[in-house]
Amino acid sequence: MAHNALQTVRATLSMPLVWAMALLFAAMEASSAFPVGALRALSGTSASALASFGTPELLSVVAYGLLLVTARSVGSAVAQPWLFAVAPASNVLGMLLCAGASNTAYGIISAWIGIACVQGASALLTVMVLELLCSCSSLWVLRAVVGSALVNAPLAVIGDGAPFEGTIALLIAGSVALGLSYRAWRRGVWAPCADPVFKRTGSFPPSLMVGLAMVSAGFGFLQQLLYQQDANVVVGVIVGTKFAAVLLFVAVAGLLGSAFVATLAKTLITFATAAFLVFLAQGGYSPLSSALMSTGYSLFEMTTYLVLAELALSLRVRPLSLLSGFYLIETVGYLLGCSLEAATGPGGLDRRMVAAVLALALLICAVWVFTEKHVNDLLWGRGDGSAGGDAVRRQEIDIDAGGLGSLTGGHRGGGEALHGEGCRLEDASGESASSPYGRGVARVSERFRLSPRETEVLRLFAAGRSAAFIAELQFVTTNTVRSHIKHIYGKCDVHSRQELITLIERVADQ
Repeated sequence: MAHNALQTVRATLSMPLVWAMALLFAAMEASSAFPVGALRALSGTSASALASFGTPELLSVVAYGLLLVTARSVGSAVAQPWLFAVAPASNVLGMLLCAGASNTAYGIISAWIGIACVQGASALLTVMVLELLCSCSSLWVLRAVVGSALVNAPLAVIGDGAPFEGTIALLIAGSVALGLSYRAWRRGVWAPCADPVFKRTGSFPPSLMVGLAMVSAGFGFLQQLLYQQDANVVVGVIVGTKFAAVLLFVAVAGLLGSAFVATLAKTLITFATAAFLVFLAQGGYSPLSSALMSTGYSLFEMTTYLVLAELALSLRVRPLSLLSGFYLIETVGYLLGCSLEAATGPGGLDRRMVAAVLALALLICAVWVFTEKHVNDLLWGRGDGSAGGDAVRRQEIDIDAGGLGSLTGGHRGGGEALHGEGCRLEDASGESASSPYGRGVARVSERFRLSPRETEVLRLFAAGRSAAFIAELQFVTTNTVRSHIKHIYGKCDVHSRQELITLIERVADQ
């Protein structure tokens, strides 16, 4: 087990994409201090009224909106070599212009151009990184998200310790890593995931979009309170809670398998709500509320990457359009939270009342919006009304019925007892990973982005094992196995065990 863990760590850290995500996101976090500094410099000038409305988040909304509108033309240029130099250079130019903010006409103009450059370059770099992430198989997405979060935490200290020099170094190193990632992706070095056979028309319920905006608003409100503290406090809270969030993310993913996205959504909302409750109980900012908020926000970021990668593979939508639209909604919500915090204070809104309203909105999202059904419908539902559209309604079949037999004509039925607690997976299914059946299962798993737990269930279920047998083998409940099988049906766009077996046969013959 230790050897396997070491191999996984080595494979994760050898991915250029892990370093590209960690370096570039750390650089963007550090460069965000320059627009804030420029706005503070403008607050004592004739442009102070404009500065009160021109927060960096507002310009981010504009940047993501432009990317969404120009997705077709920009999408063809995302992988061009020159863009790997232009985007970081625009970020550096923006930081220089922001540093020159003053009460002169030149200083005001340069500050606003600099803010626009920083926010626009950050938005472009974000979608460049995530569009590449969306081409990975499910296993590699998990590795990239977890690995980059672990590497990003200490890098944030470098960027905050030397804002300008550190940010430039991070941008250069991150751009090189991103270029190497695209090169490795083209060569198939780190197992890019092929497009699935079936594509679906996505359905985005308004309630989920409003819920996403409200969760972002809650984090925006609390994070503005954190940023008002000493720089060392801010860095300490962010770095410490990022490690805690990664451990929690890995634990939930390992325990729940395919059902963990909805659980993660509820978990991060729970942390945000707890942060608000602590804030209300103590009457203002406290280190505990910031720690809870920062942990939830790190979970929020990692869950967002995972959901975007899943949607980009299965939808008939350009990845750039999907990423821009998703981040547009999220940034609008974050801007709302920042604006509410800025509107509190003497002569403004009551801060505790605003916090109570946001906490109530988060509770509503946790109970009625981010349910497992809504999340699963978003990730794997069918919105085109075709045969796949009936899959969700027909997934409630009796999966405990007798098996149809394995692909090689092996055993039937699913009520067999275990032949010892040490029974291996290939022994339970009757086939090894090197057989045609095993290769077919592996290819289906990679093509349709099945999680490791779903792959195990697929191998056993398609071989004729019952839900009760699989549950006993994996030490989980029968309902958990049923949930995994429903998710497998939804991802693979099949309606029955026989269609699943046919899919494995077809893929194995390719």
